[in-house]
Amino acid sequence: MTPMSLVPPPRSRAAPMLMASALLVAAPAQAQSQRSAGNFLATAIPLGTLATELYRGDRDGARQFAATFMAATASTEVLKRVTDVQRPDESNNLSFPSGHAARAFSSAAYVRHRHGLEAAAPLYLAALYVGHTRVSARRHRWADIAGAAVVSEIAAAYLVRRAPDAPVSMLAVLDRGYVGVHVTLNW
Repeated sequence: MTPMSLVPPPRSRAAPMLMASALLVAAPAQAQSQRSAGNFLATAIPLGTLATELYRGDRDGARQFAATFMAATASTEVLKRVTDVQRPDESNNLSFPSGHAARAFSSAAYVRHRHGLEAAAPLYLAALYVGHTRVSARRHRWADIAGAAVVSEIAAAYLVRRAPDAPVSMLAVLDRGYVGVHVTLNW
């Protein structure tokens, strides 16, 4: 054994960003078309997020992600039935919001709230690509994608706590007649 093989793998906040980059490279290799790439990523992004948190040993984060994912996807399914918006391809009335986009954006929103925007940026790009594939396939409109992003952000805002080692934490504060931002700095 070499000395390097005795060194445990690093557990950094960059892991979600590396996972997202790997998914963006792997998706086209797994997919025959944009639509199947979007389908693949809508599942792979949340699985990669959960796997990253478990690998890092962040069980609280894994639970918070699971709760965010479930709340976003369940809310999306309820909204689809309540809003009754016809899809662009006229196949049914379950267009708003996009379930595929909600699954992808739930990961991005979770990572942003837990680890910061820098770690979440690649996940937001991947989620936007998922949305693009749904719009290109005429299954959704951009408003459906935006609705999924908003649902995911709301779920993460209520269910995710900033990681203890995160250097900066920001929390929106809303009350009757008052709007503010609470900022916490760790150094």
